[in-house]
Amino acid sequence: MQKSYLYGVPLIDVKLDDIDRKIINLMQENPKLSQNEIARMVELSQPSVSARIKRLKEKGLIACNVGVDIKRAGLHVAKIEMGKDEKIESLEICPYILGMIETEDAKTLYIVSEDFSSLESIAKKRFGKDDIKVILSSYPNFIMPLKMNNEASCSLCQCQDCKYYINGKCLGCPLSPYYKGKLW
Repeated sequence: MQKSYLYGVPLIDVKLDDIDRKIINLMQENPKLSQNEIARMVELSQPSVSARIKRLKEKGLIACNVGVDIKRAGLHVAKIEMGKDEKIESLEICPYILGMIETEDAKTLYIVSEDFSSLESIAKKRFGKDDIKVILSSYPNFIMPLKMNNEASCSLCQCQDCKYYINGKCLGCPLSPYYKGKLW
């Protein structure tokens, strides 16, 4: 059987029934629910629920993600609009980059920091952008994984020579010894 792909990503071949949808919904509403509680709510045995969850995970339809509640952590998020062909260095390791969404004609980059001046400094220095849009609110709560990789190092920021850092406009790169923030 030939796999189907969308934008280079293999599509999941799984048919969901009403019980699968209910299980997924319950797990999304409360990830801490036990399989026994889910079984009671969908009126199946715990082993049946366990088998369904295992199948959905193996197919790649259910994935778990641990993240930080951005608002409660006192963080600020901004989006930067970029051209489709603009290169983004260190996307995978930069703690300030939450993620990127790519459309057929543009990229939207989401950055995070402990203060607004650092957001502006990151946008200007790293991406050459003066126009950022600060995210004021979100629904539901914006819970995102943050890159807390203390083993990585950054060669892009050069905090010791950065005018934004020197003038107190940026907290510095969390991957450098110059970082002055509290979170990373």
